Amino acid sequence: MKKFKIILMVSLIGLIVWGCGLGKMVTRYPEITVKLENPDLENKGGQVEYQVKGTIPAKYMKKKATMTITPMVEYQGQTVALKTIELQGQKAKAKGAVIPFKTGGSFSSSGSFEFKEGYEEANFVVGADAQKKKAQHTFEQRTLCEGIINSADLMNINPTLAEKAGNGTTLIYGEHGYKAEFITTTSVIYFDLNKSDLNMNLKLNKSDAAKKVVSDFIAFMKEGRVIDKIVITGWASPEGEESLNQGLSDKRTEQGKKWFEKEFEKYLKQYAKDNKIKYKDLPKPEIVFDITAPGEDWSGFERDLQASNIAEKTQILNVVRSQSTTEQKEQKIREMTDIYKEIADIILPPLRRAEISMICNKNSFNDQQIAEFINSNPDTLSLNERLYAAYMEKDLEKKRIIYSAIAEDEDFQGDWRAYNNAAILQVDQYIKTKNENFLKDGIKNLEKANAVSPNNGIILNNMAIANFLSGNTDKAMEQFAASEKAALYPTEQSYNLAMNYIQSGDYAAAQKSMSNKTCDYNMALVQMLQKDYNAAKSTLNCISSKDAKTYYLQAVLGARMKDENQVYANLKEAVKLDTSYKQKAKKDAEFKKFRSKSEFQSIIQ
Repeated sequence: MKKFKIILMVSLIGLIVWGCGLGKMVTRYPEITVKLENPDLENKGGQVEYQVKGTIPAKYMKKKATMTITPMVEYQGQTVALKTIELQGQKAKAKGAVIPFKTGGSFSSSGSFEFKEGYEEANFVVGADAQKKKAQHTFEQRTLCEGIINSADLMNINPTLAEKAGNGTTLIYGEHGYKAEFITTTSVIYFDLNKSDLNMNLKLNKSDAAKKVVSDFIAFMKEGRVIDKIVITGWASPEGEESLNQGLSDKRTEQGKKWFEKEFEKYLKQYAKDNKIKYKDLPKPEIVFDITAPGEDWSGFERDLQASNIAEKTQILNVVRSQSTTEQKEQKIREMTDIYKEIADIILPPLRRAEISMICNKNSFNDQQIAEFINSNPDTLSLNERLYAAYMEKDLEKKRIIYSAIAEDEDFQGDWRAYNNAAILQVDQYIKTKNENFLKDGIKNLEKANAVSPNNGIILNNMAIANFLSGNTDKAMEQFAASEKAALYPTEQSYNLAMNYIQSGDYAAAQKSMSNKTCDYNMALVQMLQKDYNAAKSTLNCISSKDAKTYYLQAVLGARMKDENQVYANLKEAVKLDTSYKQKAKKDAEFKKFRSKSEFQSIIQ
């Protein structure tokens, strides 16, 4: 009885099909082939291009029948119908492509549709309807593509902190504006022939010119300037034996240092007395000495000889210079002193000396004091000095605290630099910690900086980076472009504006805009999008410090290169560093051929 019912049901279906006038067009529908020319549909510049191709078998298309094939995008219960493909039999009165009954035929249609958020999980399907007179039949849909690739959306930035823009994405500090200016005064002490003991009664030391140099030096010292360093150089005249002269040079340098220390101690004692401070309680500055002993002063000898009134000075110089060794030159000078008294009495004695140069900072404080006062007494420092103190600080958190304190000081709220500099350190903290509060605070400070200094290329650059990290990519691109054309501090943005080209699908222009940057994530992405897979692989391999996004891109590249091991190895590393890549990989159409694999599933669970 059951067998009879089944036979009856089949017979009824057959009668219905044949009765509708379409006959075997319904039962033979699986023989029609419909496929995508490229089964891996991909978003490029916001559009997804497709080409549908198909074949109709022989003796299929009824002569008076028509058929409509409709490509569609299905996502979350919604369907977007695309351009239909119209087919017709030889005698049908329609406007479709004619498919002969006897031989069958083929069809092709291409088009594009707008990519929308979430389409990574959309399906590209085709539906079909057949009609003959009043008979009509709708066929079961076929899925041609599961998921649409959106790897252009993987573009990213990796900002680094820097004093100025480079070929990449840079969070730029505002300049501190502090300039250390120095003033130098020099005292000279002379020594007797072959002597290194200090003798202020020496004829040269007692000359009015020499005494004035010393007195001016001491007077400068008493002005109480901030001493950066003391440079002491001891010299010998070149007529003696070289090793002896080097020893004299060393000892004269030591005597110069002792002389300075003695005079400086006198000054400090007098300062303590004048200010009614006990000398032992007076803070003593730490003096930095730069001591050199070059030995014989050959350049001084030649200079002074050329400036002398000796008629044969040119010949003398030529004779001395022509000697092949230092010993021979010294001997020639000794011989000349017997002939030319002026050489012995006037030219050589001033070369036996120690020069003591005091280099002082024109500003109120030196670097060490600025670094100390920023913590102990910041109010004593000017704005530029406080900014300079932050610049010198290597610890980024301490640096951020200094900038934040400056920004909160009412006296400095008309200056954009502290806001800007505090902001980029907050953005940097967000990058490292993913704490959204850092990014929000950074954006607030950048808005304050922008209010103080609008149309500032540095601020606009930093705002663009913050907006990019916030997901406001379009706004970020506008600000990068504005940064390049800003009235103040215009900033080169070729690399960052390459993101515009990636968004628009012009990958060749993006590569050119990035100046073929090496070992760079976005460059590797562009190479991959252009299907230059070996170049992309080399670029990714040479990135020394890989983060989660780099490993993920390597996994995507592995999928495109059909390298299963690379997919799993790199996806594991990406997920280890950032678990959010589990969800991304689940939806990513790049991995659709691996979704059913147990190893892939174990990574994304």
